[in-house]
Amino acid sequence: MPLSIIQVDGSDKAALDALCQVTTQVRLSDVPRWRETTPRMLELQVVVPWPGLDLAYYLVERDGEPVGRVALEFPIEENLDMIFADLWVVPSARRQGIGRELFEWLRGIAESRGRKRVLGSTLWELPGIPAPNLAGAAFVESHGFTPALANVTRRLELSTVDEAVLAEMLSQAKEKSAGYRVVRWVGPAPEEYEKDIAYLDSRLMMDAPMGDLDLEPHKADVARLREFAESTARRERIAYHSAAVHEESNRLVAWTTITKEASLAWNAFQQITIVDPDHRGHRLGALVKVENLRFFRESEPTVTAIDTFNAHSNSYMIQINEQMGFRPLYAWQEWKLELQ
Repeated sequence: MPLSIIQVDGSDKAALDALCQVTTQVRLSDVPRWRETTPRMLELQVVVPWPGLDLAYYLVERDGEPVGRVALEFPIEENLDMIFADLWVVPSARRQGIGRELFEWLRGIAESRGRKRVLGSTLWELPGIPAPNLAGAAFVESHGFTPALANVTRRLELSTVDEAVLAEMLSQAKEKSAGYRVVRWVGPAPEEYEKDIAYLDSRLMMDAPMGDLDLEPHKADVARLREFAESTARRERIAYHSAAVHEESNRLVAWTTITKEASLAWNAFQQITIVDPDHRGHRLGALVKVENLRFFRESEPTVTAIDTFNAHSNSYMIQINEQMGFRPLYAWQEWKLELQ
């Protein structure tokens, strides 16, 4: 039976409900330990864009039954030759040619938008981190994708946190970070630090391991930083920040963030942690991460687990995370395809 591929824009509750149904089925089958996407989270993902991205969500139906979903991201300020794609098929409809049909449809979308490269991710297997399945990896390999960057999701179960370890990490960091002070805030950045944060944000793709993704760094500035904070608030996501300020220059030189979705009580996400290259060697990454974890836990007592992503090759940040108690949950492979 032919597929119907319907763009979901948030105006049709039945379509949103069906999209949520597909999302839940795929998660429970493929990544059962991953946090759920609540209906409210999914609705906000559909209707609230991120700065610099054009987002599109599609519901895939066959004979009126939801069998899949597609999420597409089109960068609109840099990486203009690229499209980020997630193609999901529910377990009961797999191995029936739906994925192949969706891939051909995706090629047409990419060509119509002038996009020459497609990026996507699948589950992967690394030493000590078995994959629940590698069907997605086999599918993209069969369509010509090549591996570009291995990532790992780690989870910190807050009931297992060793407070003595955190205290020792903080003590050692403070010894190494004389001349720096920690500042905290919730939500948008204080105006006095906006330029410094925009600079650090602009360095992320230059400093973090990016493998063979060949991504153009995004052009962060204060305006875009404010737009991102506005989108974060509109998505009903609260952000807790801790940063280190170099006292002599009064510049903010290290920064980390934990975010929590309003509609998901038990889980949060450790986001960016970055240190200005000129100020490395003072344990500032460990300093702000431990301080921010304490700050977050004081304010969000319902959260029992915090997840984070790191490139598998990012040994420095992984060492800090694992010392704090983060443990591997799933491994992922980022893939790329050059369209002819």
